[in-house]
Amino acid sequence: MQQPKIAFVGFGEAAQCFAKHLATQTRARIVAFCQGKTNAPPYSRAFRAVAADCGVTLADRLEDLTDADVIFSAVVVAVAAETGEAISKIVRPGCLVVDINAATPRTKKRVAEAVEARGGLFADANLMGSVDLYGAAVPLYTSGSGAARFADTFKPLGFRIEVAGPEAGTAAAVKMLRSVVTKGMEALLVEALTAATLAGVRDETMRGLCASMDATTFSKFLDMCVRSDVLHAERRAVEMDGVAAGLRELGFDPVMTTATAARLKVSARLGLREEFAERSSYSADEVLDRYAHIVSGASAELEDRP
Repeated sequence: MQQPKIAFVGFGEAAQCFAKHLATQTRARIVAFCQGKTNAPPYSRAFRAVAADCGVTLADRLEDLTDADVIFSAVVVAVAAETGEAISKIVRPGCLVVDINAATPRTKKRVAEAVEARGGLFADANLMGSVDLYGAAVPLYTSGSGAARFADTFKPLGFRIEVAGPEAGTAAAVKMLRSVVTKGMEALLVEALTAATLAGVRDETMRGLCASMDATTFSKFLDMCVRSDVLHAERRAVEMDGVAAGLRELGFDPVMTTATAARLKVSARLGLREEFAERSSYSADEVLDRYAHIVSGASAELEDRP
């Protein structure tokens, strides 16, 4: 293949970053099609200029991508499923579809099945960081029938790709659960620091937070959180109810603090404190296995109810 064709469906920040990088690393033809609220045919002069600066030719129809060798799906989550199914209808056998949307594992599997039914390959690729920080070298965690081909083709071009396995949805599940932590931490920090600003202690609060977190590794902090949760969730829930009351006194709505108290109460209701308190030692994995066992049993009981 003398001049492969790489296409993007959706051409936002990540797609523009990848396309611009690829334009400097390969002689492939690079095209993009957009059908969003902001950019859609007929494209504005400004958007055409953005595409040209990335070394990209804009297509007026999705059908113009039927001869593409690789198609990146890079749209907003709300339309990820329908976009993936639309792409599946125009792929040719052997085409690699790389889905970089932050969609659910179920959505990724659904799109993979549609693509593979047409003879295509599917890579469930997930950005494990921000292109603002990493650029085109943002870590990509991928799985699916086309994951190995995606890595083999794009790693030599400067992409950082880790293959999780051949099943679509595996990488998306890790991305989804990572987001629970990263977005949750963002929300917690914004809530705490906004309240600290209202209380006039922002600098002191930031110093206290950073000093304790900088003193350890995140892996040690994670291990401590899980192992102590099983013993102290009930007491900590009471403390957080008090913290929420204090934030309300500042005239602040403690959304995340209230949710934290509720989460701790869920752990406490599992009733495992005495079991683990009697152990001389235990691991975070043991705690999580017991949590999952009880939660899965409760879910099965609900499903069995008429």
